[in-house]
Amino acid sequence: MTTIANAPLPETRTANGLRFRSMGHHQYLDPRILVLDEYNVRTEDAEPDQAMLDSVEADGVGVSLLVRPRGDGTYGVLTGQLRMLSAQAAAKKCIDEGREDDIVAVPCWIRDDLEDQTPEKIATAIAKSLQENVLRKAMTSSDVARAAEQLDLLGLSERELKKAATTAGLTVEQIKGAHRATSLPSEVRKQAAQYEFDLEEQIALAEVADVPDAMNELKRARKEDAKSGSTDKGNWKHAMQRLLKEKEEIAAQNALRAEWTSKGLKEVRYRSWYEPGSQDRMLSDLLGPDGKPIDPEKHSAECPGKAFAFHWSGELVFGCADWRTNGHKRADLARSSKPEGPGPAEVARKNKDEENARVVRGKFVKQLVQAKLSDAAVVLAMQVVTEMPLWYADAVSPGNAELLAALFDEPCAPSSKRARGFFNALNARLRRNRRNFNAVFAQVAMGFELHMSRKKHWAVADGWTADWLRFLQAQGYALSAIEKEMVAAVEKKEKAEAKAATARKPKQPRTEEPEQRDGAGQVEDDPAEQDQPDVPVSAPGGGGTDVEGAEEAESLEGSQVEESEPEEA
Repeated sequence: MTTIANAPLPETRTANGLRFRSMGHHQYLDPRILVLDEYNVRTEDAEPDQAMLDSVEADGVGVSLLVRPRGDGTYGVLTGQLRMLSAQAAAKKCIDEGREDDIVAVPCWIRDDLEDQTPEKIATAIAKSLQENVLRKAMTSSDVARAAEQLDLLGLSERELKKAATTAGLTVEQIKGAHRATSLPSEVRKQAAQYEFDLEEQIALAEVADVPDAMNELKRARKEDAKSGSTDKGNWKHAMQRLLKEKEEIAAQNALRAEWTSKGLKEVRYRSWYEPGSQDRMLSDLLGPDGKPIDPEKHSAECPGKAFAFHWSGELVFGCADWRTNGHKRADLARSSKPEGPGPAEVARKNKDEENARVVRGKFVKQLVQAKLSDAAVVLAMQVVTEMPLWYADAVSPGNAELLAALFDEPCAPSSKRARGFFNALNARLRRNRRNFNAVFAQVAMGFELHMSRKKHWAVADGWTADWLRFLQAQGYALSAIEKEMVAAVEKKEKAEAKAATARKPKQPRTEEPEQRDGAGQVEDDPAEQDQPDVPVSAPGGGGTDVEGAEEAESLEGSQVEESEPEEA
């Protein structure tokens, strides 16, 4: 082993008495005894550029490498691969030109404590290498995934794994899921690296990689998050939820497809309306030769045209592949043209979008409930509690105790005794953390979510729905497309109602009064007109227009006009 100029070993205290922990010792090493350590996490793009080569050849390596003894006289480089390669290239040039004495030694920080090949020591080495390269952004996303997978394969205890994860700047979940990222096809990994997906995003991508167009949808969501400045990855979460749901539906459909094709049924495309001359139709649109509805079970057993299709909602429905040949009749001749209004496909899509948005929104609400509340959260909760809309009154019942407890990530048995004990403990904990109002806000949040939980709520969204979604958006939640649609529909309705209320407002008749001028020649104001109140056109809360209140105001206005008219002489 060739060494040059040893630095003094560190002590446990500095010269002025400060304590420190020894992290190895510094030494200058011959570049020819340096090798890339098997636990160095950087494996791609390992070629120094010409600028670095020229710099090292002229001045040597300026930043120390992190190395560990290997027991065979060499040192494994944990961090500093490019510097090592540059120094070795410079040394080779010296040897080739017969200038071996000009070889420049490399400054190295030697971690003697990492020489032991125990899993814990190896994990520390990998984590240290990860830490430096991630901070310097010197690693590809594939390198990070492989390094994290190495940590997972060492068989560390939960405690040691958590320690290694903290050192590497990762989470335990990312380390445990790294194998999914490394198992992605090579082409997909290249695309993920091109779009700068981090390890967490690669792991998520691996879950939905088989879903059609998953990569593009996640790329768009990532771009929307960057454009909006979202740090919560709200659009990404919405996209992932949609893709996970689609993956679940694809798996269920594949199982049904295999089952029914094995029984001799043909798969056809589902349509709610039909082009002239179409051969296949759903049984719900057909009648038998006797003019009666067709029994699906009997049709699947007897008709040569037995077929099935998948509805836009994902549900399997039965049909006939050649209804004319098999003697069926059309149940509704009027359905030869496309129906007006939202068709079944659009309704099914919106129902699905609403369900997916509800899942992502629920997770955000749970985080909001458990965190320190904003002033806006307190104001909204007080507004609901004092106004007591019907949907809130319906939500506040013992039967919903489990839903309320779930917002705090706690199980709660339906028995009243168990629930009482849980909420007593919860309230005590909230008081200790000076978050007394969180329980009230959680109750209001539960009420909002229950209010929006019925299917097809998007079609009947009200002012309270818009208020809740706008509030969540102000708190950092990224609205999904269907949620934006609900808010826009409510706002459009509110504007139309306000405009209609204004149009119904009667104009005040002009009153004929004798002019009484003061010394300055000014007409005195009518006291009745000065005291006349403004006419309210909308009520506070819920974001909706109070039409009854507007009509009462109009009646009041009319009576005031009559009272202000002068008596006839």
